[in-house]
Amino acid sequence: VPRDVVRMLMSGAMCQDGGAMDWHEVTVLFSDIVGFSAICEEVQLEVLRQVTTDYLQAMCRIIVSTGGSLDKFIGDCIMALWNAPRALPGHQRAACCAALRMQTELLQL
Repeated sequence: VPRDVVRMLMSGAMCQDGGAMDWHEVTVLFSDIVGFSAICEEVQLEVLRQVTTDYLQAMCRIIVSTGGSLDKFIGDCIMALWNAPRALPGHQRAACCAALRMQTELLQL
């Protein structure tokens, strides 16, 4: 969890107005590895663990560096949000930039 989100939680800033929901637009990104199940059947467990760890860490660094928040991992899938839980003007562009950077980074792994 990003530090500023933890600070917001600890300060109560995310629960103002008696916990009333603040509805606003968010940008969501889902990213996964094509053919991951087949890859799992072909490589040794330790190699798979290391490759998956390297991939997830690299992608999460990009997400956070563009102002996104990691929501969850679903197997090899990453779900990330922009403009939540903290406001981010231009969140759509930031998410698209993240997606493009993730594709470029994937070629380097």
